[in-house]
Amino acid sequence: MECRLCLGSAPVESSVSIFGDRHPQRLEQRILTCCQIQVKRGDGLPDTVCLSCKTNLESFISFREACFRSYETSQLRLDDCLNIKTEEVLLEDVTWDDESSLPTIHQENNEICSKPFPSESKLILHKRSHTREKSYTCDICLKSYSRRSNLSYHKKCHTEIRYKCDICLKSFILKHHLESHLRSHTGIKPYKCDICLKSFTRKYGLTSHEKSHTGIQPYKCDICLKSYIRKDRLVIHLRSHTGEKPYKCEICLKSFSTKTILESHKTFHTGIKPHKCDICLKSFTRKYCLKSHEKLHTGIKPHKCEICLKSFIHKYDLVRHKKSHTGIQSYKCDICLKSFTHKYDLVRHKKSHNVE
Repeated sequence: MECRLCLGSAPVESSVSIFGDRHPQRLEQRILTCCQIQVKRGDGLPDTVCLSCKTNLESFISFREACFRSYETSQLRLDDCLNIKTEEVLLEDVTWDDESSLPTIHQENNEICSKPFPSESKLILHKRSHTREKSYTCDICLKSYSRRSNLSYHKKCHTEIRYKCDICLKSFILKHHLESHLRSHTGIKPYKCDICLKSFTRKYGLTSHEKSHTGIQPYKCDICLKSYIRKDRLVIHLRSHTGEKPYKCEICLKSFSTKTILESHKTFHTGIKPHKCDICLKSFTRKYCLKSHEKLHTGIKPHKCEICLKSFIHKYDLVRHKKSHTGIQSYKCDICLKSFTHKYDLVRHKKSHNVE
């Protein structure tokens, strides 16, 4: 038997099948993590490894995970020591020696939100969030920003230096963004909600989640009146009304409404599918796709239709099913004017017009 990794020969009893390992993290996945070698069943290469290489892989994985855990612990300690609020300090939280040292509160001409600011420069900077004025322009790609700090951060994307994830090959401009991304592979979620105990890999994810417990949704769409907890979610939602898709794939030129969707799309061009189902061995490019797929093996259908009592595994299947009870057919063929309830039925129907 020949070892896939070192090409050394070993007797059958000292060889381990790559695709027969029952470890929670399958052997082919560990090889990909450690060596960046894609192992596929039936590719004509050896499908076994020797015990020595298998031991080295396990030692490397253990060492790597220990390093991640140590880093997370150190980072949490540092966050506790440097728990400094970098945003604007509320005036009522500041104590002054005497009244003469109180700063001038610039509130005049701020008729939009009436928020006070200690200086004229901060007032002018804040007003740009309402007027969407972008005074700082990148001299390379001409993209504009309202803050100089945002422009400085953006310019780093034009440099050749990028921090790349060794597992999924995703690149990042800043090193700490890569370190935060690596938690999605290790499964470490150090930030926990005190109310519902839900955990998050990033601190801002926890901060955003905690707002959902207040019930306050201050950002409202003027078109459909839908409300959101965060302003960036409202901005993304507004694109569904305007049709704006500012993020374009450099490979196929397809456009998307959010950067997250674009990054998810790019993984399809790499062909790498690091997330594999332990039951049927099907692979996926995104972790959430794997989690959605794994529900098929449980057989549990928690989403039930109140009208016909039919159950579904995923909520979006239930939402799509409910349209069949309304009788509304929103999708119309522009060739024969026939209407359909679901978009995929319209797409399938249009193929009948292109038989020739």
